Amino acid sequence: MRLARFVPNFHRLQWKLTLTYTLVTTAAILVVEIVLLGVAGYLLLHSESLPRMLIPSFQEMAQDLAPHLRDSTPNQEAITRWLREFVRTGQLRRGRQVEIDLNPMIVEFAAVLDREGRTIGVEPAATCEPGVPFRQCVRPPVVGVIERALAGDLEASRLVARSGRGIVLATPILDEDKAVLGSFVLQVSIPLTLREFAVQGARALFPSALAILGFAAVVGTVFGFITARGLTRRVDRLIQAADAWSRGNFSVAVHDTSQDELSHLARHLNRMAEDLQNLLQAREELAALEERNRLAQDLHDSVKQQVFATAMQVAAARHLLDQNPDQAKIHLEEAERLARQAQRELTALIRELRPAALEGKGLAAALREYVAEWARQTGIDADVHVQGERPLPLHVEQALFRIAQEALSNVAKHSGATRAVVRLVWETEHVVLTVEDNGQGFDVEASLGQGLGLRSMEARARRLNGYLRVESRPGEGTRIIARCPVTQ
Repeated sequence: MRLARFVPNFHRLQWKLTLTYTLVTTAAILVVEIVLLGVAGYLLLHSESLPRMLIPSFQEMAQDLAPHLRDSTPNQEAITRWLREFVRTGQLRRGRQVEIDLNPMIVEFAAVLDREGRTIGVEPAATCEPGVPFRQCVRPPVVGVIERALAGDLEASRLVARSGRGIVLATPILDEDKAVLGSFVLQVSIPLTLREFAVQGARALFPSALAILGFAAVVGTVFGFITARGLTRRVDRLIQAADAWSRGNFSVAVHDTSQDELSHLARHLNRMAEDLQNLLQAREELAALEERNRLAQDLHDSVKQQVFATAMQVAAARHLLDQNPDQAKIHLEEAERLARQAQRELTALIRELRPAALEGKGLAAALREYVAEWARQTGIDADVHVQGERPLPLHVEQALFRIAQEALSNVAKHSGATRAVVRLVWETEHVVLTVEDNGQGFDVEASLGQGLGLRSMEARARRLNGYLRVESRPGEGTRIIARCPVTQ
């Protein structure tokens, strides 16, 4: 089996709608997720709620510094190393586990103070000199927070203060007896613009966004496929009905009980099909009437006159039969000739009433057979040339066959030709029928509107959305060209 059978045809409306729905759904969810989380995070980071939430964790992690402060001489080297790692990573770890992650906040400084508020360790080191009271190195709002921490206050709301663009957090460092050994002070700043926060937030949200998008893509594809499938089925019913109408079967109707635009379109198309059916019936009745008029004219011009002449010849022979048998014989021979000519005319008319295209032979084969019989009956040499033969709708074959019959009938009756050529050529979108003779020709402009046969051929070509052109001059023969679309 070919791979194409298992691959969806993305040019179809069903898959276009499915993919569109999936893309719109996932994009909408992603945008909503980013906006909601971004706004919520931005507001949270720019309020004091988040720092207050972090205080309990800081209080717990700060106890890791207690062993370095119990001795009379604090372990300044260990404290500095601890602070440097914290400022560099923005994380507080316990073993391999991250307990606090301050990203996307920026750590401005972190410091450890003794119980008198003097600086033991600070990062960056330029913030304050070791041994100097830290309250001298910071702004006034921070002093109160530091003093409350050194007093052993554990209430989170009193251990947070704003300082410029940053937020200061302080927490006491306690020994096992809950005595204050010192304080841990931290200042963090928040990106001031939403764009800066969005860059940091996007990095943090990327893994969860992928998972949400994957889920949304699956749900959107399934739901979009089901929705689009129902819509495309309704469109397919319209296409099937239109195909049936194009073949002339107007009994097919589109049944759609919905109340949306497609159902309104289906009802309008059904009414259009009914109108077309009525129009075609009226046109067929008119064509039948025109055909009867033409046949009546042909019968009047040829067969009736020949039968009348035959009757006159027989009557003359009957009067001369006793007095002049030889002369009566001449009249009977003329009557016999006229009878045979009338028989040929009737045979030709009968063949016109029963086109060969209706016998499943195809237009080209029907023309070859008809032209061969016509040449035998009229004694006029005739050839048929066909190029690019393709199937045609039945009513197109019938109309072109009738045009060829009428054209050849005119050649036999009026042209005085010794040779005729019938050409049938299929172009890309049209089919062209040409009937040409080497007869005496005629003045086309002077004959406009006079010949019933020419009017009949022009009407047939117009009904096929085509045209009929007559090219002729006295003494130069005649060419009749009928051109119409291949599809109707």
